[in-house]
This record gives sequence, C-alpha cells and structure tokens, in this order.
Amino acid sequence: MATVLTPNTGDWDLTPFYAERLGADYQKDRQAFRERLEQALRETDLAQLLIQWEQLVSDSEHMNSYLLCLRSADGRDQAVGQELASLQSDSSRLRQLEVSLGEQLKVLSEAQLQEVLQDARLQDLDYYLKRLRQRALWQMPSELENLAAELDVDGMSAWGRLYDQLGGRLEFQYQDEKGETVTRPMSMKVSLLEDPCAKVRKSVLEGSNRAWQSVEDVAAACLNAIAGTRLTLYKRRGIPHFLEPALFDSAIERETLDAMLGAIASRYELPRRFLKLKAKILGVERLGFQDLSAPLPDLDNSKIAWEQAGQMLVEETRASYPEFSKFCQQSLEQKWVDWSPREGKRPGGYCTGSSRLRQSRIFMTYHGAFGDLMTLTHEFGHAWHSHVMNNERPLNTLYPMTLAETASTFAENLLLDALLRSPATTREQRLKLLDSRLEGACAFLLNIPSRFLFEKRFYEERAGGEVSVDRLKELMLEAQKEAYGDSLDHEQLDPYFWASKLHFYITEVSFYNFPYSFGYLFSLGVYAQAQKRGEAFLPTYEKLLQATGRRTAEQCARENLQVELNQPQFWLDSLALVEQDMRQFEELAREVYKIS
Repeated sequence: MATVLTPNTGDWDLTPFYAERLGADYQKDRQAFRERLEQALRETDLAQLLIQWEQLVSDSEHMNSYLLCLRSADGRDQAVGQELASLQSDSSRLRQLEVSLGEQLKVLSEAQLQEVLQDARLQDLDYYLKRLRQRALWQMPSELENLAAELDVDGMSAWGRLYDQLGGRLEFQYQDEKGETVTRPMSMKVSLLEDPCAKVRKSVLEGSNRAWQSVEDVAAACLNAIAGTRLTLYKRRGIPHFLEPALFDSAIERETLDAMLGAIASRYELPRRFLKLKAKILGVERLGFQDLSAPLPDLDNSKIAWEQAGQMLVEETRASYPEFSKFCQQSLEQKWVDWSPREGKRPGGYCTGSSRLRQSRIFMTYHGAFGDLMTLTHEFGHAWHSHVMNNERPLNTLYPMTLAETASTFAENLLLDALLRSPATTREQRLKLLDSRLEGACAFLLNIPSRFLFEKRFYEERAGGEVSVDRLKELMLEAQKEAYGDSLDHEQLDPYFWASKLHFYITEVSFYNFPYSFGYLFSLGVYAQAQKRGEAFLPTYEKLLQATGRRTAEQCARENLQVELNQPQFWLDSLALVEQDMRQFEELAREVYKIS
C-alpha cells in the first residue's frame, strides 16, 4: 500500500510546527529569531538578557526540531539541508550569547548571584544558572569562543552533516533467502538483522559493511575531524580530560560513572550467559555479531502490522499506567510518528519536540518486527517524559542523557511485563518476550560498554594525530572482544561498527554511549520500586521525571529513591533484575528446546 505523505514529508503531521513546508510562517519565525538574537547581543541588563536567552533557546529548539524532522524523513532534500545549515549558522551566534552570559555569571560572587535569582522573572532557574556559570569556567576568552562558534558551522557541524548525508544516501546489497541479490537503503539494515535466516543476517552485515567500506575514508575523516576539533578546544579551554564535558553534560560525577561501569564489568558473564545459551538454541558454537538480534527458532515470528502495534502499546499499558496509555493513543491519533520505510529516509530512530508546542515527534522505520514495536514504545517513553514536564520552564526541560533514558526504558518494561502477565500469552510467547528483554540487556551491558571502550581509546590515540581506517577497525574489534568475551565468534565481529553507528558522529555532545547504560540500569532501579509500590509510586515517578532538568542524577536518585549512585550497590541491585529474567529464560528454554 502506498504511503501518503503530508506536505511536510513523512507520515507524521508537522503542520502544528508550520502549516507549509518552509513556508511563510517558518520564514517569519526565522526572521524574528534573527532580530531577537541581535537585540539580545546588545542587551546590558543581566536579568533581561536571561529572559531573552530562554526565549531564543526555545525558538531555536522549535525550528531545529522541525528541520530535523524534514531532513530525517528525506535526506535528499537539499533545500532543508541548506536551511538547517543556515539555522546552525544563526545558532553559532546563539553560542556567542551563551559565552557572554557565562562571562557575566562567572564573575559574580555567590551573594550577587543570589541577588540576580531574586528577580521574579527568573523563578526556578537557580540550578540552570549555576550550571551555566560552572560551564563558563571552561570558556576561552569571549573573542576566541565567538570565533569557535562561527567556525563550528563550517567545521565540526559540517562534518556531522556530511556523515548524515552519507548515511541517508548509502545503499547496500545482500542475498535474500532465495539467493537473489537485493538492494536496500542503509536505514533498513537494523531490521533486516532480525531475519530468521542466518545466511541472510550474515549477508546483510557483510553487504552493509561493503557499502561502508566504499566510503570508509570519508567516514574516518568525519570522525577524526569531529574528535580532533573537540580535543583542540578542550586544550584551549583548560579542560583536564576529554571525559569531563560528557560527565558534566550527563550531570554525574566520575565516581558515579566508575561505580556503574565497574558493576557492569563485574557481571559481564550474566549477558554473556544469555548469548551462549542463544547460540546453543540456534545450533551454533558461537553467535556472530550479525546474530545479536536473531529471532528464536520455531516460534511465531509473524509481522505485527503498524496499526496493531499502536493498539498493543495502548491496550497493554492501560491497566498499569492509564495516563501513559491515554497519552500514547492521543499522540498516535494526532500523527506524531513517521514510521514507514522508504528511499532517502535517514537510518535510526529518535524522539524530538518543541517546548513551545508542548508536543513531540517520533522518527523510526517500522518493518513489523517485535523489535520495532519496542522501538516505538521506547520513543513514546521519551515523549511521555517531555509531556510530564509541560509545566516546566523551557530551560528546565533540558535534562541530561543519563536521565533521558529513564522513561523510555520504563515504558518498555511496562509493555513487556504486561505481555508476560497476560493469560493469553503462551509459554513460547513468554520465551520470545524474555528473549527481547535480555537482548536489550546485552545491548546495554555489552554493546554500549564496547562503544565506550572504543571511543575512549580512540580519543586517547586521536590526541596524538589522526587515526587510520585500519586502526579504527582494530580498536573496534578490540573493544568488542573485551566486552563480549568468548560469547561471540571472534571471526564474526563487526570491524565497521565505528562507521555505521551514527552516535559516534553526533556533534552536539560527546560520548553518546555510557548514558544509555546508565539510563537503562537507573530505570530498572526506578521500575523495581514501581513493581513494589504499584500505582502509588507513579506520582513519585512523575515527580522524578519533572526534576530531571533541575537536579543532577545523584540528586534525583537521592531525593526520590533514597539511594546513592556513586556506590556500586544500586547498580548491582538493578542487575539482579536481569538475573531474574535470565533464570526464567533458561527454564523456559529447557522446556521448549529440550536443551541442558
């Protein structure tokens, strides 16, 4: 059935943003943004400047989300690409304004800062302003920061845009089950790796890697340029270690990161145990990297229609979280999701939004696999997080990545547990659900740590000069071997994961990896309390979500969960829930597959 696209491109309705694609309303906003920005750059009153700053941040977010949606829906749209570059150019001046704010804030005494915060117009902005002031301590002199912001448009951000174009246009070939050669856009790779046929999965990974190999020099140039620019700026700003900005952006301390990673490493054998058992089920000695999302054999792997997926999400979460269920239903009815596969569509999935509209939009490519349903649920968790923050000031909706995954993982657990509890769910279906949950655990407890190991070592080597394609592949394989151990066949790993993974090329933040593991385990800890306390916990849960833009991760946990994140016990307690799932999976696997 042909997909009917809106004038704004995609299945979603973007008209609440702007009635016409890049039309008069959008152009009016762009012009107003430029004028307000120029006015703010001339403002001398600090309180007034902060008010203008908040408005500009909100407007920038609104327009950027809109353009991101258009660009993701059709990566070939050159007009949108040019407009996105133009907005990023204006945003470089927004960065200049942020530098100016930081310069004014960092020279204030504590008493002077408290006096500024007494202004009624700045109510509830104390946390944000103190962090803005702290960030300013890492600033170069304002003229150098302004130069860096201007150069970013045609520098680091340009390399990121180039990679986006590369991924959006790249196609690959593989052999289907009949042995016929098929050509597909790179956005379909992830879903195709869920094919039940082992030969197809292997052909998909090999074919997609051949495609990345054909542009490996470009991808490596992008990665080296992005990291090299960051390291140069960090040195100029006096940042002692390249992890410091990522920790600050994540609103956590190094001790907390070390406690979490240490807890995961101490239990590596838990997810490895799952992969080894899955290999036995699939009749192979060891899984290959292409098999990480392989479906279990002899189970119902029929496709789930798009309409059915939405219905399942709404109906299965209604009993445990009625308000979330209602929100999902209304959002689907209002067409917040771009889901259909098509040429030119960017790979990946995300949730974006506008604090001005108090609405979100979800981008994904839905092929009918169960994993696609979980992606939809995951992204709706993000949308719900934004929804419960609707009464917060725009600057207080800017929560860190470490806490960004709380609601998304919570939503996944809601749906999975509802399906596991259902009397209509058969033994085989429960096995499939547990397989899905443990597959996710492997991603957060093995794949994400391998990404972190790779990126950390890459940055260490990049400090001494550009890293070659061959060395990038070596670093990637070393990280995969360390995290996965002997649970995967070392001859069937993925040396091009550094090229194919979009997260390494995001220019706005660095180390777009460990916050996923953090959010996963943090959310498990939150979910454990929800299981114990039932609906009575939901107000506390929403209070926690509302506070994520006004508190560090440690403060959110301490105030709402009464736990300390810089100690390993919280993380080990969360991992105990994974152990429970693993035991159930092992028991069911023995019954269904008659294995020891």
